[in-house]
Amino acid sequence: MDRNKFIQLSATIRVLEKKLLNKADLERLVEARDLEEALRFLSDSVYQREIAKLEKPQDYERALKNEKLIFLEEIYSHSPDRKIVDLVALKYYYHNIKVIVKEQISGEDLSHIIIEFGDFNLPRLREEISIGKRISDDDNYYDVVMETYNLYEQTHDAQIIDINVDKAYFKKIKEIAYEMDLDFVSRYINDLIDFTNLKTILRCQAQGRDIEFLRKVIIDGGNIPAEKYEDYLNSKIEAESTLFKYEKIYKAAKVGVEYFNETGSLAKFERERDNYFIEQIKEVKKITYGPEVVLAYIIAKEIEIKNIRIILVSKLNGLSSSFIRERLRETYV
Repeated sequence: MDRNKFIQLSATIRVLEKKLLNKADLERLVEARDLEEALRFLSDSVYQREIAKLEKPQDYERALKNEKLIFLEEIYSHSPDRKIVDLVALKYYYHNIKVIVKEQISGEDLSHIIIEFGDFNLPRLREEISIGKRISDDDNYYDVVMETYNLYEQTHDAQIIDINVDKAYFKKIKEIAYEMDLDFVSRYINDLIDFTNLKTILRCQAQGRDIEFLRKVIIDGGNIPAEKYEDYLNSKIEAESTLFKYEKIYKAAKVGVEYFNETGSLAKFERERDNYFIEQIKEVKKITYGPEVVLAYIIAKEIEIKNIRIILVSKLNGLSSSFIRERLRETYV
């Protein structure tokens, strides 16, 4: 990948980074009296354009969703290579695939939860499904839909939908990372798979799942070999577990696993995962230009939106400032 192609976009992103919310901005939102005041504070930021469209404060989720999709579309439109944006944005495409499979099974129209953006060609995919064959070689979404649908028909297990589509998603972004051949990108995807698999085995243990189920849900391609998880299924995974102790994610995973063992909740695991990635992308600030600058900004923006969502839903439900602070992620700026 030609780094020089990203000089202009990297310069633009350095400007956009200055508009990200910092710790003081988030603290102001946390200390807001209620949801309405928090939204007023947000109106002084880039979120103003979507907040202004809301008919009532309780519809804040629509503003956050629109802001996320708008910023991804803007990066797509300016990026000299779509693949760097795909690494994050494709998860919304594969969400759509899950929805479409569920439509096929249930016979219901689930269009209201489809996320339409980018070059995800929903009408064409629906046409392909209706005629029972691909009409374009631009993507393989039809193949994933039909493979997942056929697996459901064989098993009648609704979980197979999420399992198969998630595996297809991770396979796709691994292929993209391989094509890009960038150390930062490869590390990000491998670490993401490790966190995902560790979260999966904790859930499998809590649900009493067997080895066959674990083999279905573990994702290939992380730093930790997929087969290694099988050795730990029937023994409690402790904070110092050798499953992940010698991996880069150790410090973050240790905190999350310890909290899970105490409470049965994965909330802190997910927070520590996000904080880990914030620390990783801060290293990109040392890079003047390149696709890493784009990926770091996208990750930072998505985590920022997650922080805002945590604050707003907490304000809607009258939760305390201390409760909110315990759940917030670190900021990029």
